[in-house]
Parts: sequence; C-alpha cells; structure tokens
Amino acid sequence: MSPEPAERGAISHHAPRPTELCNGGPPTDVMASTTGPPRDQPGAPCPCIPSLAVSDVFTALDASPRGLTPAEAAARQARYGPNELPGVGRGHVWMRLIAQFTDLFAVVLLVSSAITFLAYALEQPRDPATLQLALAILGVVLLNAGIGFTQEYSAERTAESLQAMVPHTCRVLRDGEPRELPARDLVPGDVVLLEAGDAVSADCRLVEAHEVAVNNAALTGESDAVPRVAGPVPAVPTLEARNCVFMGTDVVAGTGKAVVSATGTATEFGRIFRLTAAAPRQKTPLQLQVAAMARRVAGVALATGAILFAVRVPNGQPFVDTFVFSLGVMVALVPEGLPATLSVSLAIGVRRMARRHALVKELLAVEALGSTSVVCTDKTGTLTQAEMTVVRVWANGVSHAVAGVGYAPVGEVAEAGSVRELLRTAALCSNARLVPPTSRDGWRVLGDPTEGALLVAAMKAGLDPSVEEARSPRVAEYPFDSVRKLMSTVHRAP
Repeated sequence: MSPEPAERGAISHHAPRPTELCNGGPPTDVMASTTGPPRDQPGAPCPCIPSLAVSDVFTALDASPRGLTPAEAAARQARYGPNELPGVGRGHVWMRLIAQFTDLFAVVLLVSSAITFLAYALEQPRDPATLQLALAILGVVLLNAGIGFTQEYSAERTAESLQAMVPHTCRVLRDGEPRELPARDLVPGDVVLLEAGDAVSADCRLVEAHEVAVNNAALTGESDAVPRVAGPVPAVPTLEARNCVFMGTDVVAGTGKAVVSATGTATEFGRIFRLTAAAPRQKTPLQLQVAAMARRVAGVALATGAILFAVRVPNGQPFVDTFVFSLGVMVALVPEGLPATLSVSLAIGVRRMARRHALVKELLAVEALGSTSVVCTDKTGTLTQAEMTVVRVWANGVSHAVAGVGYAPVGEVAEAGSVRELLRTAALCSNARLVPPTSRDGWRVLGDPTEGALLVAAMKAGLDPSVEEARSPRVAEYPFDSVRKLMSTVHRAP
C-alpha cells in the first residue's frame, strides 16, 4: 500500500474489491424470458430504457429534468396506483377464528362432541357424565382454537407495529424543487435524488451518478456493493443493467439522480412478490401426520361403532340403547386431548423462539423448522452478518494482531505505531461511513463492508478518520476498476 507520487498531494490505495455482478456472462434464453415484469402490467418499463442515452430517457418516460408537476404526478398516481405491493389478504378477524376449526382433527372432535350431545339427548335416563364428556370435548376444541388464534393474531400485530416503525420516504424533484414524499406516492417519470444510505423505493434509470454503488442483496442474494453508471448500456435483461437501480435495494456509496421507470408490482421486486404469492401453500409434516391420523381414527371409530350396532340389534338389544352405546364407543376412540397437547407444546416452542428474538406468526411454523433436514443457503449476509473485521495487519514483514469483532471501534492494534501510517492511508482511501449505535441498532457501516472494516481498524490504532480527512482533504478519486484492481484517492498534503 505504498502511495504513488502525485503533484501537490498523496495518492491512497486499498485492496481490490470483488468483481461486480454485472460482469458475468451473457444471459441464457430462460433468464431473458423471465426477467422483468410483463408489459401489460401497469407502470411496467420499456425494455429499451437501459440502452437509451440520458437525454432520451426523459423523452421515453415522458419526464423532465425538473421533475413532474404536482398535477401530472396526481394524474399518474390515479393511472398507475400507489407505489406499494398489495398486502397479503388475511380476511376479517372472525374468518381467521373460524379457520382454526377447519382442521380435520378439529372437525373429528366437533363431530364427536355433537354425537355425545345426541347420545345424552337420546338415553333414558340421562347420564350427567355424558353431558360432561360432550362439554369437555367441545372445550378442548375451543381451547385449541383459542391458543392458535391468539398466537397468530399477536404475531401479526407485532409484525405490523415493526413495519410501521420503518420510514417509507424518498426525496424527489417536483417542479425543480426537492421534496420528501412517502414512497407510495412515487409514479413513473418522477426524478429521485439518491445518496449513500438511501433505500431505493422504485425501479429507476440513473441519469446522473457520482460513484454510485448499490447493494442488490434483496434481489440477487449478493451483499457486495455493485457500481452503477448513468450512461447507456448494451441491451440486457433489466435486472443486469448497470445503469438501473431497483426497489428493495440500498445505495451504499455515492450520489445520483434517477428517473422512476416502474412502480409497485411492475418492479423487479414486485415480480418476485407475484411469483411467491402464486406459489401454493404446502402443509407442514405435522399437519400431514395429524390429518392422516385423524382419517384413521375416524375410520376406525365409525367401523367399530357400526359393527357393534350391527351385532347388538339382531340379538334383541333395545334400538336406542344400542345406538347410544355405539356412539359412546366411537367417541371413546377419539383422542380428544391430543390437539390441546400439540398446541401447548408448539406455543412453548414459540415462546422459546421469542426469547431468541425470532417472531413466529403461526404455531405450525415451529414444527416445520424442527422438521427441516437440509438448509440451502449461500455465503456472506446469509449465514453471516454481512460484516467484515480486520483481524491482522501485515507490514514490513511483521504481523500485527487486531483485537475486537464487528464494526464497534473497540479493541487495539498490536504495536500500532508501526502500522499507523498504513491504516491512515486505508482510512483516507475509503468512501464508507461508520454510524454510531442507536437504541435499536449497533455500530454499522454505510458503504462497502471492506472499507468499513479498514475504518474501524484505523480507529483501533488511535486514528480519527474525520480529523485525518480535515488534515488531508481529498482532491481527486480514481474509482476501483477491474483493470487496475485498486482504488486511488489524491489528497492535499498537510
């Protein structure tokens, strides 16, 4: 990391960044046919948008560099609808309560309770124990439904409250004036202002980009920062266009302007939403096993009751007494305590998950997690926390250990004096920012994780990046590229 000579300044370098995702090979026919929302979707972009020059983008999207007027924005809002994904229809509360009684085993127990009530009404003299049994079975069904409904309703309310805490705003140009608006009010043709740390609220084509890099993990699963450009690119599937940013992604570096090309379900994120919404809901292993057992129990109970009835009636037994006796045997064969036992066991599992800060919306999800035998995952950001930490610095043939884990600047560098200048250079050659902890989040980095790790290492060596930047202000920057395999910054000497 030795600095290159530069006129009236010093040039800083740091290690190469990972090659950007968009440098991969050409897409296959299948990828091309499935990428991008259908053209009949309201607000769907034209596939040619990435290949247009900046001046032509405004024409194609019927937009202006000054942004839309309030009247035009309102007209497009009425035409395209709000920029949001439709909520999952949960139905009324009473409908979700009734759904708790549609399970096959619950149906078997309800039938058993009804049969027991019928037996109580028919028998002479009436036995209070029969009535108590009918009420007990009905109580088990109600208890089971109450536990399931309470847990699911509570989890939904918690998820809604968490969602309400997340800000959903963006900065746009309207009549040439920057305004902060709710993200749902974005429409195709809006000019959006972007900077590091912003969440992208719609699919956009960049028309101005200053060292912009985005994190596309929500769409691609890769947490590496991907550079973006404003100029036209060759015709490729929209998701691979290097001059586009997409709903659900984050800007990790740079500033820029972009024109909204798609909103709501017409976005790439909306396409994923439509695919997942159309996927059929599968039953968990426990649901399949309980349903199979309920069918067997019901079959055995009916067969046993029918056989006993057929045997006793020809032998001269009273018809009503025989019928009541057969009903009693059928009910006795049903394990009415099983559903309550399962619900209580799953509820205990939900509570244990909650103590580990995991929110479970449905009781059966706990069992499904326990039945998982294979977990398919990828790398950084999935099994790990998308954090990088410098643990060792090598300089002049000597290795210096760095204490501490994560982005908290807590720890020290062994023999920091001999590597202070090296870490100062690394801190100056960085566009990342270290964000102090809040009541909800710990230390985090806005920008590239590698640059953030170098910033933290410099702070552990006793350096203050803001002070160093003031002493040696940046004069120019040469962004990372795949040919040089490094990034360089020019600074004015103190």
